[in-house]
Amino acid sequence: MFAQVSIQLTGPMDHLRLIWQTGETLLDSVVFDEDPEGTRYNVLVALQEMLTNVLRHAYRLDESRPIEVRFELSDEQLEIVLRDQGPAFDPLAYDTSACEADRRMPREGGGYGIHIARAVMDRVEYRREAGWNTLRMAKCARVIAHT
Repeated sequence: MFAQVSIQLTGPMDHLRLIWQTGETLLDSVVFDEDPEGTRYNVLVALQEMLTNVLRHAYRLDESRPIEVRFELSDEQLEIVLRDQGPAFDPLAYDTSACEADRRMPREGGGYGIHIARAVMDRVEYRREAGWNTLRMAKCARVIAHT
């Protein structure tokens, strides 16, 4: 394992900036084979979308509820683990086919965050573990050491 960073947040949605900045810093040491800058940005957007979904839908903007984010960098991949204590919800079971068919801006019901995560990441898995929703998103990459 090259690096692991864990963050537990409670509080206003403004704290999502911390996750973005942490992810951005870690991704500076990651090389993606295709469009590195675009891929870094897309990975951060996918994570931000999934975090926003938790805050809006699972927690209904209750800022006292915890969200845990863990970034894990290995020699071959970036894995992001997102955990929340909202009601059980498997985002992978959510039908996002309308997102592909309808290229306009999303309606309130949305589904674009889930669609983005599926499109950007190489692997997305969901599990319900001990009262926590656990979403694992992985992207193949090479980690470089900064000197």
